[in-house]
Amino acid sequence: MRVGGSTPPPRTFLFFLKNRKGGFLEYQIVNETETEKEIEFKLGAQELEPFIDNSIEKLRDRISIKGYRRGRAPKGLIRTRYYDTLKAEAINDLILDLYKRVLQEKNWKPVSNPELVSFDDAGEIKFNLRFEIQPEFDVNDYKGLELFREEPLPLDYLYEQTLNRLKENYADVVETTKPAAVDDFITLDLEIIEDNKVIDKQSDVVIKLGDRSFPDELNRALVGIKKGEKKDIQINNQIYRIKIKKVEEKILAQIDEEFAKMLNYNSLEEMEKGLKDMLKKQEEERLNEELKENLAQILLERFHFPVPKSLIEREYQVILKSSNLTDNDNNRERFMPIAEKRARFNMILDKIAQKENIEVLEEDVNNLVQKNGFSVDEASEEIREYFKKALTRDEVVQFLLKNSNIVQKGRILSPEEAKNANRSIRH
Repeated sequence: MRVGGSTPPPRTFLFFLKNRKGGFLEYQIVNETETEKEIEFKLGAQELEPFIDNSIEKLRDRISIKGYRRGRAPKGLIRTRYYDTLKAEAINDLILDLYKRVLQEKNWKPVSNPELVSFDDAGEIKFNLRFEIQPEFDVNDYKGLELFREEPLPLDYLYEQTLNRLKENYADVVETTKPAAVDDFITLDLEIIEDNKVIDKQSDVVIKLGDRSFPDELNRALVGIKKGEKKDIQINNQIYRIKIKKVEEKILAQIDEEFAKMLNYNSLEEMEKGLKDMLKKQEEERLNEELKENLAQILLERFHFPVPKSLIEREYQVILKSSNLTDNDNNRERFMPIAEKRARFNMILDKIAQKENIEVLEEDVNNLVQKNGFSVDEASEEIREYFKKALTRDEVVQFLLKNSNIVQKGRILSPEEAKNANRSIRH
């Protein structure tokens, strides 16, 4: 029974590892969650000796000591001359050795490099390691999921929208004497007057008529205006005194044989076929991505477990890099929830791959390594593992989709979409 309001200290458990001489080394878990462990090791200074001997052997062939052939200098002499270097390397090897042995004994799968929290070798050797591991969780009932896939947008509608964008992108802007209309460009000089004083003055201001970034009163007052005209426009308690210097209208590009040739097609018919093939492929890719998002959402709602912080941070850094963004508080608040979902989804896919024995061919890994600009022979094991996991996860997604019940869901078109969908592009 606990008396008073004090909280008992966290429980720690003592564990032992066999040393190289048949004895035991002491360690205990001093801080623990499902994904994070902190281990405290205590061992006598003599436990370092085998690692110093190994360091001497590794160093022996790399150094020259006067009076001795390379690799023939006595161990005692090497130890005396290079003790600090040998000890530092031996300590590093000792820590790594104990870390790996604890992972093996506990059957923990690390997801981050160990962090040396503290180290003391005054007398006995004592140090703490902190690291993250995969949490224990299981996945089941992931086959036969009901997924929804939208019907593709009508190809004629997509084609017409593309033509409209091309007309805009290749449009000419020409000066006109006609009254200004919406979407025309107006160049003007501007004075802003308040209490009979000019508080701002600008020259050669360009306004796209109808642009909502400008006050509605200004847009309305400029409709129908011509080059050379002057006008005072009341906006709240200010007067916008303007002088029109130029009115320009946008002349949309004509979609004809010459336009098709400009886009490197031999004819208008060939351009239509080429663009439609591209649009059909893009629409298929878009729908497949939405289907995968649907799959991810269902799996994320079904399986709950803690995600190691380092995996979330890794995904967050990928998001920043792919979007060319910098790390700051706003981006962390915005993207960390997305990173957490990505990390969790990847862990689910990895677990399913393990249960279903889904593997990828080394040839496919090599192809992906080369596709991303790496040499197969020079790519590090870490790089290869990254691409191998990416391929395996893709295979798992395809496996899940093949074993799902995909329901085709009709889409509701807007009036404009419906009108364009039912109208022939060529007529």
